[in-house]
Amino acid sequence: MNGRILNATSASRFAQLATSPLLQNFATTSSQNAIRKVGNFIAPICEVPDLTFRYKAYTENNRYRVPQTKRAPGARATVLGFGAADVSLTLEPNALDFPIPNADQLSDEGLQYSMMEGQSVLADASALALENEIVTLAQTAAVASPLSMPVDFADPTVDPVAILDGMILSVMKAAKNGAPVKVLFGTTKFKQFRDNPNVRGRFIVSNRGGSADSVGIVSPTLQDVSPLLINNPDVECSMMVIDESNPGEASNIQFLLDTIVIVFASKSSPDRMDPSFMKTFARMGGFFRSGSYTTEDQRDQVLKMDWTTLPTVTNSTAVAAVE
Repeated sequence: MNGRILNATSASRFAQLATSPLLQNFATTSSQNAIRKVGNFIAPICEVPDLTFRYKAYTENNRYRVPQTKRAPGARATVLGFGAADVSLTLEPNALDFPIPNADQLSDEGLQYSMMEGQSVLADASALALENEIVTLAQTAAVASPLSMPVDFADPTVDPVAILDGMILSVMKAAKNGAPVKVLFGTTKFKQFRDNPNVRGRFIVSNRGGSADSVGIVSPTLQDVSPLLINNPDVECSMMVIDESNPGEASNIQFLLDTIVIVFASKSSPDRMDPSFMKTFARMGGFFRSGSYTTEDQRDQVLKMDWTTLPTVTNSTAVAAVE
């Protein structure tokens, strides 16, 4: 009986700490800080009011159009909203757990620090899983685009800047000014881009200490890419790696986004109607939710992280890829 009372007291203490303003704020901050740059670059968060919602999906047969705002006297205004023809979706639940064994033996301060550590681990792992899902979905959709083409940036006769400029203009037309264009490089594709002589040839640097007509060697960085491209788009490079081996096999580490560059339309703060290529739909008010529970055998306390999101391709026409 005393053991059960002790466990119940420990569980109560654990639950009180987990729901305290201090730890709730820490969990929220950890979740926000853990959101990965590349995932948010491709598919920014688009908040929705409920688990089930509607959004505008744009395709070749249903393209984004700038609304008509002119109205004749006495005539009705153009109506913006959602109808039966729009897509209905439900956010998908996700969850991770972090057990803290022997919580009843820890001091309040020790338990608090253990819970903060667990919340940081859960936030980082959940954000990593979300970025993996986003990048995989984006690559599949980009490769399927009719605007995409195979081009070897390692070929010295190819001008990668001219290729990307053409794609940027095509995606601009598809987005009809409803969302700016961004560029995302895969790891190896960016290496090929920066080593291409036609890219390096756009930079002229004096070789200090050499003759007056000598030229230095240039190694363009990611920050140098945007000024080279038409309209100076935002540019990022994915460096995320994954292990493609099965359990028990030798590791097979590969870059998640490798020999591809994706050009796409995207608003940094999207809504459900704009023509962005992708969005990550999430519940309003913060989509990472922390909490706690006790295991069935009453032995351990467990921190939990739940989130409801849905990365979605919302405009399949506003994307192109160079493979």
